[in-house]
Amino acid sequence: MTIKSLVFGQGTGNSLFGYLVDGLNAAGSLLIFAIMALICADVLSRNLFNQPIDGVAEMVAASIVMIVFLQLASTLRHGRLAQADIFIYGFTVSFPRIGRSLTTLYYLAGAAMLGVVYQGTVPVLMRAIDRNQFFGVEGVFTFPVWPIRTVVVVCAAVTVLQFLVLAVREALCVVRGTPIKTPVAADAEAATPRSGEPS
Repeated sequence: MTIKSLVFGQGTGNSLFGYLVDGLNAAGSLLIFAIMALICADVLSRNLFNQPIDGVAEMVAASIVMIVFLQLASTLRHGRLAQADIFIYGFTVSFPRIGRSLTTLYYLAGAAMLGVVYQGTVPVLMRAIDRNQFFGVEGVFTFPVWPIRTVVVVCAAVTVLQFLVLAVREALCVVRGTPIKTPVAADAEAATPRSGEPS
């Protein structure tokens, strides 16, 4: 197994890096489910027993940060990251090399931005571990800060790698002059039977 297959995958199959990215996304989805269950339990506890669950608000606030970073790389990998592509799509169809070059720069800029997040969060993580920082109300509910910072650091690093993977893929398309697939072309390709398949 080569580095290329680990990162880009083989054929139409996913790569190990892709499984990692999608696994983090699944963890974020499970965290969303857990937070929803916790909120529902808190509401029921308040109404039925007049006894709220301590720390729900703090846990929800911390979980939102973790969910965003857990699902960020997968959102990018599957092309669901919010972006204004009304210009770049049509431009790339008309001028594939220039358009893909601009897309490569976009991915490199994204990698640089997440690299800043990574570099800025590592010292915060180290400080949280050294000082045993926690959030919440002492004596009522407290939770250590370092697990949250760890998720941000790890997921920021994974997202940087995902940006770089996409940048390399676009750069290769620039070198090869690969045109962007329009919806019509993609539908036609999907409808064309492969060799060995009945027509």
